[in-house]
Parts: sequence; C-alpha cells; structure tokens
Amino acid sequence: MEKRKVDLNYMTSSYKGKRALLIGNGINQLDQAQSVSWGDLLDGLKRRFGIKVDLNNPFKPFPLGFEEMLHRKNSNVEFQRELRNLKQAIQDDIQRQLRGKTGYNEYHERIMRLGYSDVLTTNYDYALQKSVMSDFSNQKSRLALNKQETKFSLKRAYELPEIDMRVWHIHGELYDSRNLKDTERYYHQESIMIGYEHYASYLEKIQDNYNGKRNSRRFEHQGLLTRIKQNHPPLYWTDIFFTHHVDIIGQGLDFSENHLWWLLNQRANLMRVQTEASEFKINNEIHFYFPLFPEKELTEGDKLEDIIKERNASDKEKGIGEVLEAFNVEPRPIACGSYEAFYERVIGEVG
Repeated sequence: MEKRKVDLNYMTSSYKGKRALLIGNGINQLDQAQSVSWGDLLDGLKRRFGIKVDLNNPFKPFPLGFEEMLHRKNSNVEFQRELRNLKQAIQDDIQRQLRGKTGYNEYHERIMRLGYSDVLTTNYDYALQKSVMSDFSNQKSRLALNKQETKFSLKRAYELPEIDMRVWHIHGELYDSRNLKDTERYYHQESIMIGYEHYASYLEKIQDNYNGKRNSRRFEHQGLLTRIKQNHPPLYWTDIFFTHHVDIIGQGLDFSENHLWWLLNQRANLMRVQTEASEFKINNEIHFYFPLFPEKELTEGDKLEDIIKERNASDKEKGIGEVLEAFNVEPRPIACGSYEAFYERVIGEVG
C-alpha cells in the first residue's frame, strides 16, 4: 500500500479555509415563542419538583446549581435514578414548551446558511438542524455519525449533506439515536451535560483524548497532534479548536465551562512554544463575538442590588476578555442596543 503523503503545515492542506461556529443558548432567547431559554428550563424544573434553590445568584454556576437541585430534591430514590429522572424531565419540559411550535427562529436558519463546515452547539435541542431540514426528526437516526457514546459527547454529531455541514452536540442531546430500550443502566437522555460531576468527568475524557492511548495504532486512539498531522476530517469536535477558524457566538464562555477553557489554554500553550522550525503550526484564528450595550446611567432611584449586579457583570466580561486575549482568542465586541441587533450585525460580519 502506498504510504500517504502528509503535509505538515496542515493549515495549507485539508483544513485550509475551514470555518466552524461554536454557538450557545443565546440564539434560543431571541424568540422564546418558538424556542427554549436555558434559564426558563431550569426555573421550570425548580417549580415542577418544588425545589427551593436560588438560581438568580450570579456567583452560582449553573452546573453547581443543578447539583444543588439534585441534592435538595425531596425523594428517597437513589442518586443515579434521581439524576436520570431530572434529565428526562428536561426533555419532557422542552418538548412541552415546543408543542405546536417550529422549535427554531429565523436566526437559527440564517446562522446555518453562513457556510460553516462544522457547527458546535452546547444546546441539547435540534433547532439548528430543523431550521434547514423540515424532516430532520424522521431522518435523525440516519444522519447520526456516531451511536456508540452514551454519557459523553466527543463524537456526537449529525451530517447534513444538503448544506455540507456537521452539527456537533458537545453537551449532549435530548434523545440520542441509539436503537435501545431504556434500562436501569442506559437511557436516551444520559448525554445531557448539566451537573458539575458530568463537567468534571467530561474534562477528564477530553484530556485522555488529547493525549491519546499509549501503544495503540488505531487512528481514533492517537493523540490530537498525531491526528492533526494525518489531515483527516475531525473525528472529535475538540480537534476543531486547533484546525478550523472558529467564531464563538451566543456563548457566554462562563468560567465554569472548564473543558472549553482547558482546550483554549492547550491551544495557547502550543502556539507559544512553536517556532519557525516547528514540525507544523497551529495558526487558526478564534473570534469571540459578544454584545456591547450602552452603559446604563445609574441614578439615585436604582436599587443597590441592581447596581451591584450591573458592576459584577461588567467585571466578569472584562475578566473573560482579558484571559481570552492572553489565550490568542480575539474578543470582538459588537456595539448594539439589543440582542436582535447583535445577531444582525454578527451575521453581516461573518457571512
């Protein structure tokens, strides 16, 4: 068999010009009559199970807030079954909220028509796919690229051949495409990543995937750098952070997203040590788009808690921006007066 030639300056070969999008729940909040807000979802769970928990505290990350809900839920059911019940309730609530609705808004479709080869989403729903494929629900199993993962989502993606795109559900999905019956051990909503334990375990999986398995010649077991040298299409969504030009939109990049920050830090480390003589170079660009609203003029009539909340949010955004710049990610603030205006301007800029 002829040995495959490898172009070590990989950004000039198979990955050249490839663009990817990382998108979060922000887009779902533009038209809540047709899509689901993450905050509303958690609040609905809180009311449904009568759980006393403060979800409005800006210093309480959602993953830990969910774990708090899990521990405060009054029940004698064992822990893992309780976790399963809450994840299935998430699916039930989203389906209930979307009953009789399209499940997506106009911005989902416009984003999907921008020519990205890969879209990474932290959302569990299928609004992105449905916005460009009316019969996605019926074709879902056929379009699934990987049906082996149960809890984690390193390869969880759907191929949309009509627009030459893959959509990766990097935080899991509402209902996976495996042909199985729910059992005590497996259930279709298991991949939904919401609690702190899941986040921590996921980061460990990502680190193992990055380093690869020793003494294994199987391509999927190689470390990330070895996989990149082979110039194959990305087998895992994590590879895309090192190969494609990435736009981040509608994703707050909260510091609780430890797996995303770890990948950005690893990429920055590689870029920092590479030289002109390096075997190959990490030279993709990552842009972080966020809305820059006019500063609110505070008056004597403003409540102290509102003033503190406004300043805390400002300090957090400033901190995120500073770390991103150090990690070779370019923050791109978009001056606007509303979230709708933000998406209009971003779509015009990246399209």
